[in-house]
Amino acid sequence: MGKKVQSGGPKSGSVFLAAVFMVAVFMVAGMLAAGPWQEASAAPAAEQACNRPLLDKVQQSYRAMQSFRSRFEQEDKRAEEGKLKAQGTIEYQKPGRMRWSYEPPHEQLLVTDGQTVWLFDPLLENVTVQRLEELTRGTPLAFLLGAGDLEKDFQCLGMERASGGGDDTVFFSLAPRSGIPGLNRILLGVSPASGAIRAFVMVDSQENRRIIRLLKLEVGVEIPAGRFTFEITPEMEVIRRDE
Repeated sequence: MGKKVQSGGPKSGSVFLAAVFMVAVFMVAGMLAAGPWQEASAAPAAEQACNRPLLDKVQQSYRAMQSFRSRFEQEDKRAEEGKLKAQGTIEYQKPGRMRWSYEPPHEQLLVTDGQTVWLFDPLLENVTVQRLEELTRGTPLAFLLGAGDLEKDFQCLGMERASGGGDDTVFFSLAPRSGIPGLNRILLGVSPASGAIRAFVMVDSQENRRIIRLLKLEVGVEIPAGRFTFEITPEMEVIRRDE
């Protein structure tokens, strides 16, 4: 079968949320096909005032981290559909290089070399290609990609309780200053001792939550450059969003 090329959005069934990153991204692409999130609205009042000294420690810890490898668990908590779970591995290297690998039954692969993003769906045998700049422009994703400033890109609303990071994990409630469609706030779970990032929780206006926990985190690891590229083979359908 020859390679097919499309321009514009992905065909029905293929999931590609520009937020990935993010969380991932850490705001990581929505690999669980749970439908669109609700539009953002005002966040609820925080339970405690923002811990500024710890927030500074988080920024310092993140600036010092050049690379990491980790297992992750993702859990979507939605009022209408209950819980959906996925897991896999993430590899990250500054500036802006990442590899998110989701395991079956939600198998997908997201790779970026800092310039181009590839999202491969093995089931549909297609790959979506987009420029990273188009995803991050005008958003706080620069911080999550290692090139931004936490307090410049986010407004700290205070501290919240949340599950997912460990018994002593504390969560900052952060609102993107420039806004991300469908995202109300991010809860950033960190170690109160070191400021190391342990978990992310993305919250929409209906309090639906996407939780990403980092497990077995290895910092400062050597990662081959080839892990941040993707080879398109002839049998893949190619969906171009980078033109």
